Amino acid sequence: MRICGILAAMILASVAAAQETPAPARRIDQPMQIPGLAVDDLKAAWTAPAAWDGTTWGQLGLGALALVGISLALDRPVDRAVRRSNLSAYDPWANRLDTLGGTGTVVIAGGAYLGGLLAKEQRVQEFGADAAFSMFVAQVGFTYPVKYLVGRSRPYEDQGPYHFKPLHGGQSFPSSQTAQGFTLAAVVSEYADNPWASVAAYSGAVLVGLGRIEQRDHYVSDVAAGAVIGTLSAKAVMLRHRKLRLGSRGQAELTVTPVWTGQQTALRASLTF
Repeated sequence: MRICGILAAMILASVAAAQETPAPARRIDQPMQIPGLAVDDLKAAWTAPAAWDGTTWGQLGLGALALVGISLALDRPVDRAVRRSNLSAYDPWANRLDTLGGTGTVVIAGGAYLGGLLAKEQRVQEFGADAAFSMFVAQVGFTYPVKYLVGRSRPYEDQGPYHFKPLHGGQSFPSSQTAQGFTLAAVVSEYADNPWASVAAYSGAVLVGLGRIEQRDHYVSDVAAGAVIGTLSAKAVMLRHRKLRLGSRGQAELTVTPVWTGQQTALRASLTF
């Protein structure tokens, strides 16, 4: 778990360094609000595509299909190359990265939330909350249901990349560890507001996916689908939370109040964001 601790320290340092942004006034992620917010996030993620216009469908839908489609063509040759290669020297690193894409991300998100809550550091708490809720949406909302529906066999079972038993098969497609890694990377990139932090976060997520391929737990397309799910889930959750924290769906509110001073009547206007 040492690599998780080092990464957590780097992430929190990057988030803390970006605190010159004024803290939003509205708190939506207090402990008692967590269950309701999680359910609402899940509903919003499931219903969001219904509100997409043609341009959004073209950019996101077709882009994701193209990425997964291309990676499907690479599944067999890449797995064959991995099977024939002697990559046992990389196994310890692959195992560490596997932890980073699983419990490591949960520890980072939970630690940031609790640490921010106890230290009264609102931005750090919001980072942990956004990371945790994004992971929940990515995994519970998409990754696990798709795994069950697709039923793809894992590479180490040697049944080929196109062996599917919907509702009764394997757990290969998509990669949940990769989705977890890319979810955290997207949140870190947003909060750190630093190009080097973004590069480091996404590089770590890519390495998690490569480790899953090296261990023959997933095909290339499993990893690609996990990356798409994790990134889009995080972006959607953070956008929704930003609007909730700003209030009134993120729009400005103009309030006009009549004021009587005894000698004259006036109107007092206030603009809130």
